Amino acid sequence: MQWSADLSNVLALSKIHHAAFDRELFTIDQNYRVRVNPDFETQSDVLQQTIIDREGERISVPDDSLNSQYVAQHNAALEWV
Repeated sequence: MQWSADLSNVLALSKIHHAAFDRELFTIDQNYRVRVNPDFETQSDVLQQTIIDREGERISVPDDSLNSQYVAQHNAALEWV
């Protein structure tokens, strides 16, 4: 069996940010702006500074590296977006 990943469905994140993304604590919208789950509270200075304090900030994504359809599909399951 050959496995291949669709590289337009990849967002490079650190381990801690990947876990927060998977737990639906934040996402990005189709304009690549950080959206934070309103219920997300943290004692971590790192998460406060790198996620919560960056609400609405546009992240840099290389052209055509992330398919906006994947972003929309991910966000469709999030009630708070």
